[in-house]
Amino acid sequence: MKLKLKDSIYILKESEEIYQVIFTGIRKVKRFRVDGLVKDVIDKLKTEKNEEEITFSLAEKYPINDISNCIASLELSGIIRKYDDKINERYSRQLLFLDELTNSWQETQELQRRIENSKVAVFGIGGIGTWIVNGLYQIGVGEIRISDPDKVEESNLNRQLFFTSMDIGRYKVDVIKEKLPDIKIVSFMKSVSENENLEDIVRDTNFIVNCADNPSVAETARIIDSYARKHNIPYCVSGGYNMHLGMIGPIIVPGQTAIFNDFLEYQKRNDSLSKLKVIKNVEQTGSLGPIAGTIANIQVMDKFAEIDFMDLNIEWRNFSLGNKDIP
Repeated sequence: MKLKLKDSIYILKESEEIYQVIFTGIRKVKRFRVDGLVKDVIDKLKTEKNEEEITFSLAEKYPINDISNCIASLELSGIIRKYDDKINERYSRQLLFLDELTNSWQETQELQRRIENSKVAVFGIGGIGTWIVNGLYQIGVGEIRISDPDKVEESNLNRQLFFTSMDIGRYKVDVIKEKLPDIKIVSFMKSVSENENLEDIVRDTNFIVNCADNPSVAETARIIDSYARKHNIPYCVSGGYNMHLGMIGPIIVPGQTAIFNDFLEYQKRNDSLSKLKVIKNVEQTGSLGPIAGTIANIQVMDKFAEIDFMDLNIEWRNFSLGNKDIP
């Protein structure tokens, strides 16, 4: 195992006795009292070394036990990490990000392994779904099951990822499977409806993402919810966008959070327009490609909010029903 100062931290000198450490991934600043030993260890660990090298180089100035205790304390504080040589270079930057959120390099690697061993089902491969698939691909999800019966249309090209004019007329799931040959993509051409059996898509998955909006998000979410509760699988009613507004949808965990119907009721209670009579309903709305990508990528990071893209105001929302919370 090699020791090294974490790549993602700043260390600033406030005084001879105080250092400030900035953990850039989580935007936290911590003040540490330092002595000669701590300063020397920090200086030594600007480059990778094993513990024996450090101990040998400092043994003439400090007791060996003190050196070991200093290294252990710096590791516990998240200033240094013990690394091994088995780093997947593809996810090296991601591992540095995750390392800000864990207590050890081993825990960081285990978190990445869990991602790589996971199976996620995505229903609806459109303006949000294509970006969701790309986000899952980039973080290293081991198997992505995608389901959509639609073919690529020219009007898809302004906001949907992966597709070009050369793909018009081809099934979306076939195009994505072809574009991502280095990950396990299992494709289905099923819609989310009462007439379809979705068991083979959701069974054994770790998470479900519902991006299907035909005939409505409420209807497809109701169907997905029934499968999720049956198999006890967490799911996401994925983000959406309408003109200049974007919504990052809720994460629902069967038996732990409120259900999607509760979320709809919450939305109605907080929408004064829902009480008015509809004279003309919406037939179609405009869309901008970057909005779809922004919403989907935030969604992959597990948040719930509404974003006004005209002024970039973000309203983060939490609500509860009894002891059930929507994250």
